[in-house]
Amino acid sequence: MFRKLGEAVVILTERPFLFSAIILTVWLPGNVLVDYLGHYVLHSEDLFKQIRVTMWIETIFGPIYIGAMVYALARLKEGRDVSYLEAIAVGFKNWGRLFAARFVAGLLIVLGLVALIVPGIVLLVRYALLDCVVVLEGAPTTTARARSTLLTAGRRWQIFWAAVVFICAFIALSFLVYFPQSLAEQLNVMAYDVVADCFSDLAFAVIQITMFLFYWEARTDEPNPVLAEAK
Repeated sequence: MFRKLGEAVVILTERPFLFSAIILTVWLPGNVLVDYLGHYVLHSEDLFKQIRVTMWIETIFGPIYIGAMVYALARLKEGRDVSYLEAIAVGFKNWGRLFAARFVAGLLIVLGLVALIVPGIVLLVRYALLDCVVVLEGAPTTTARARSTLLTAGRRWQIFWAAVVFICAFIALSFLVYFPQSLAEQLNVMAYDVVADCFSDLAFAVIQITMFLFYWEARTDEPNPVLAEAK
């Protein structure tokens, strides 16, 4: 668990420009929009509206950078180089299938959380490798969830605790990033928020890379593994 989190940090810091370009393709304009609304359109009590906009951006456009990241990570693990344009093209190519798979899985997870928190968490862990399955194996929406569930078998507690540890660290990091605004009023500006939000998005990639590493391990542990190219 800790080894994978550490490896994810190393991967991210070894190729900062590649992963920054991939992630910020979606989140630089996304953060500009969200923070513009927060500073100039919405009122302070409209925080949940701002959060909803962020969620819509992730839901609709997130599959683009997620697909690109998964492809880039697979290429790097195979010892091959990958360019930004090559990776982002795969992200756009897989947008439709990944959007559909994530949307259906998200609905099931939300229903599980609403019905009872534990079933939602169980589904969240079982579907943790969904993105990799769709992009690298070309799995359709109808089978991607079952495939992810199969690959997480025997690793679910590791995945769960990796997510818990990361979330705790991410909350602490977010506090450090945004705390200066409470000390200096002049930092409470849109530009600071955009930079801070983009930094947070890059840091969040650690858990996304960690999930890829769990997928890669699960694939290589299979009998006669064949690590597929992105579909």
